[in-house]
Amino acid sequence: MGIKHGIISNQHEISLAMRYIINMLVFCSGVCLAQPADTLDLYECHRSAIENHPWFKQKELYSQSKELRTRNHTTNWYPSLDLNGKYTWQNEVVELPFPGDIIPGFETPLMPHYNYKLSLDIQQTLYDGGITKSSKKVEASKLLVNQQQVEVSLNQLKEQVNRLFFYILTLQQQEKSIQLKLDELEERSSIIESGVRNEIFLEADLDIMQAEILKVNQLLAEISITKSSVFQMLGNLTAIHIPESAVLELPHADIEPAVEVPRPEQVLYDLQILNLEASMNLVSKQRHPKAYVFGSFSYGNPGLNFFRDEFRGFYVVGAGLKWNIWDWSNTSRSRQDITIQQEIIRSQKAAFDKNLDIQLAEKLAEIAKYEEAVR
Repeated sequence: MGIKHGIISNQHEISLAMRYIINMLVFCSGVCLAQPADTLDLYECHRSAIENHPWFKQKELYSQSKELRTRNHTTNWYPSLDLNGKYTWQNEVVELPFPGDIIPGFETPLMPHYNYKLSLDIQQTLYDGGITKSSKKVEASKLLVNQQQVEVSLNQLKEQVNRLFFYILTLQQQEKSIQLKLDELEERSSIIESGVRNEIFLEADLDIMQAEILKVNQLLAEISITKSSVFQMLGNLTAIHIPESAVLELPHADIEPAVEVPRPEQVLYDLQILNLEASMNLVSKQRHPKAYVFGSFSYGNPGLNFFRDEFRGFYVVGAGLKWNIWDWSNTSRSRQDITIQQEIIRSQKAAFDKNLDIQLAEKLAEIAKYEEAVR
C-alpha cells in the first residue's frame, strides 16, 4: 500500500509513472525541450483550472450552510415563545351536587359553556439529553464530508488537466522526432535526385522517396491538427489562452521515496464512516430524558376559577420531564441501519483499493516496457 500511495497519490499532483514515461520519451528522442519565454507550467494549469471551475466555490458555500444549521441547533437552548388563542363551547359543565336552596340566600354558581383564552406560552429547556451537542457534531462531520467530496471532484479535474498536458507533450515529442525523420528523408531525396541527373539512380527510386516524404508530411499534418485541438481543450479547461507555440514545462522528475499518502477518495470514505458514527450517536440521544420549565400567561373567560364568568388574567408555571422509555425498537433498528451503511462504505473503499492495485500493476508494466526499450 505504501508504494501504491507513493506512486499514484495526488499529493504529487500527477502520476509519477506518467512523469517517468514522459521523461523516457524525451531521453529516447535525444531532443531536450528548450526553455522559451512562452512556457506553460503544469501546476499553473492546475491552479487556474481549479480557481475558474464552479466547484471551487462550493467549499465556502458548504461552510456557510453548516454555520447556519449550527446556529439553528444552538437555538434549542433558547426559550420558546408561542402565542395561542382558542374559543371552545361544551354541551356539559361542572355542577355542584347539591341544590342552591339548602343554604338560604346562596345561589349555586354555574360554569359557563363557552371558553375564551389568549395565552403566551414559554418553555425553557434545562436538559435535552445531549441532542444539540450531538447535532452540532453531525453538522461538523457532514461539512468535512462535503468539502472532501469537492476535493475529490477537483482532483478529477486535475487528472483531466494531466491527461491533456501529457498528451500535448507526447504530440510535441512525436512531432520533433518525425520532423527529424522528414529532414533525413529530404536530404536523401536530394542525393537521389542528384543521382538521377547523373544516371546513378533510377526515376523510380526518386518516386519512392517522394512518396515516403508525402506520407511523413501527412503524418505531421495530422499531429498538428490533433495538437491544436488538444491545446484548445486544455485552454478551455484552464481558462488560459495557450498559443500553439507554447512549450510545456515538464515537472521535476525526481522520484521521492514512497510514503503513505491516501488518495482523496480514501479520505472521503473514512470521513463518511465517521459521519455515520456521529449520526448513530445522535440517534441514541433521542431516547435520553429531557427536562424543562414552562410558564403560561393567559387572559380569558373563564379563568382558572371557572365559576367566575368574567374576563381576567391568570398564569401557570411549572417544570416537566419527558423520557421515551419504549420506542418499539425504532432506535435499535436505526442503529443497525447505520451500521449497514458503514459496511457498504467499507466495501466501496476496499473495491477502490483493489482498483488502485490493478492500476499500479499496469503502470509498473508500462514503466518496465520503456526501461527495456532504453537498454
